[in-house]
Amino acid sequence: MTGLCLAAGALLTRLAVTSFMLAWTHSIEKVRWEENWRIDGAALVLDEARIQGSGAGMEPPEGAVLDGGSWHYRPTVGAV
Repeated sequence: MTGLCLAAGALLTRLAVTSFMLAWTHSIEKVRWEENWRIDGAALVLDEARIQGSGAGMEPPEGAVLDGGSWHYRPTVGAV
């Protein structure tokens, strides 16, 4: 069964998902970041990322496309 295991302290749970999105706001620039991840066997694969602005060393990478107010790009990291 494919899924994602999450652990926090004594809490351990398994989510029956094949993909998920992580989202957060940069603490200094107050800019939203989002990442789309998928589960591929025993690995996590980062498919796409988006940021809604730039600043403080957070410039969109080369090849990013501005669409709907966010910079969209495909990170070049391998599976983890």
